[in-house]
Amino acid sequence: MQQLRGRFGVEPILRVLGIASSTYYGWVQRQANPSPRQRDDEELVAEIVDIHTTSGGTYGSPRVHATLRRRGIQVSRKRVERLMRSHELQGAFLRKKW
Repeated sequence: MQQLRGRFGVEPILRVLGIASSTYYGWVQRQANPSPRQRDDEELVAEIVDIHTTSGGTYGSPRVHATLRRRGIQVSRKRVERLMRSHELQGAFLRKKW
């Protein structure tokens, strides 16, 4: 988009792609100024990754959530699950050998 923008302009490109200009400019603004929730999520992901790597990749969301609580960070278990899932972090699990 950046390469074509100088050559054709934003409006014709968006028209061809079928995207409203307000959608594009809203996206540009969100990239420049992330919401407080996105900033909090970035900080929380850093903590989650730290806990996950410290455990050797064995901690899943329940243990990561418990460790965050012990560190004084109040966050819901489902939020931890969502962030771990979106960053492809998964704890180790045992397989039954029958």
